[in-house]
Amino acid sequence: MLYNFNMLDTLWLMLIIYIVFLGIYFSKMINFKNYEIKSLTKKINKDSLFLALGTKMGVGTIIGTTMSIFIGGAGSLLWIYLFTFLTSSIIYVESFLGSKYKQKVNNTHVGGIYYYTKFGLKNNFLASIMLVLFVSTYSFFFLMIQTNTVSNLLNINKMILFLIISTLIILIITNDVKEITKLLNKIVPIMCTFFISISLFTIIKHSYMLPIIFKNILDEAFNYKTFLTGMIIGIKRSIFLNELLIGTTSMSSGINEEDSEVTANTLILGSYFIVFIVSTLISLLVLIYLNSSNIIITSYTDLLLNTFAYHFSSYGNYFLNIIVCLLAISTIISGIYIGISNFTYLFKNKKLLTIFKIIMFMFITSGLFLETSIIWKLIDTFMLILIIGNSYIITKLRRDIS
Repeated sequence: MLYNFNMLDTLWLMLIIYIVFLGIYFSKMINFKNYEIKSLTKKINKDSLFLALGTKMGVGTIIGTTMSIFIGGAGSLLWIYLFTFLTSSIIYVESFLGSKYKQKVNNTHVGGIYYYTKFGLKNNFLASIMLVLFVSTYSFFFLMIQTNTVSNLLNINKMILFLIISTLIILIITNDVKEITKLLNKIVPIMCTFFISISLFTIIKHSYMLPIIFKNILDEAFNYKTFLTGMIIGIKRSIFLNELLIGTTSMSSGINEEDSEVTANTLILGSYFIVFIVSTLISLLVLIYLNSSNIIITSYTDLLLNTFAYHFSSYGNYFLNIIVCLLAISTIISGIYIGISNFTYLFKNKKLLTIFKIIMFMFITSGLFLETSIIWKLIDTFMLILIIGNSYIITKLRRDIS
């Protein structure tokens, strides 16, 4: 597929180069702890891991991977791997800072960009700007793409879907944080087990195709015609998959009382799981389909629908609906929690909080009706600004990492 690069893509390319160097620098600074898998698995915090998977493993995990292959080709998967490997140290740093500068609100802890900018960097103005960017990007635009994807993939009348999602959002925003965390702890294991089980079964059944697929990945990753497209799209979606420097990593690390290093290890493992397990399974399902079919695909949603229909016949649509709904619900739950907890800490005003909840409700439900391309442009633009700001802040706070 032809892809036209624009000014935003040029800025992304420059940012990607900087992030890679930042990842290498931080890896050296923390003595390459991010690569010591045995050490990482010794101590993990279950609540942090489930919340991290809940925030990071949304519909975007499936869509981001499928879109990478649709636009950037099979080779984009290799760039997703490489970028994740080189920048995992940044997840460690984000998590460490989120845990170190967390604050207590209503008998629970919260952390994130706002807190380590305000209390670590001691810059109230920049902290407020970053909070607005973070909440807008995640609790508004990221949740909009969840409902938009649900609307595009599920064959349900949009008004009926609006009523269902509206009911879900109202139930979430009227419950407390502890109830939200408990619900995530139940949804995430079910979601992961179901998806991994059906994917592994299918991939094993088509194992004879794997050598051809791996050859295609390597060929397309370094083919001069697809190199730049695959790299840019693959890495952009890798950032989206990992939510690298977006703020959810540091927020997830701030919810518990565990040691900062334990929390950081937990979140690195969560990131590795999403990319090297979940994203790999999705990619292989898609690539097996593409290597078995001559049908011309016009969109990444069609590619996803056709992939599941090919592998699971009449059950494919049901399987995809179940997975998408579980992923969307987990992300909507965690996104609402993120928005409300940060807003509550900042303003401590019930009337303002009610207004904020109404605005959040309007943004999330609008995803059902807006064009997908508009939402992606908003996400890419706000992500770019947020990542630039967060990169600057964690670089300034590098001496706080141990």
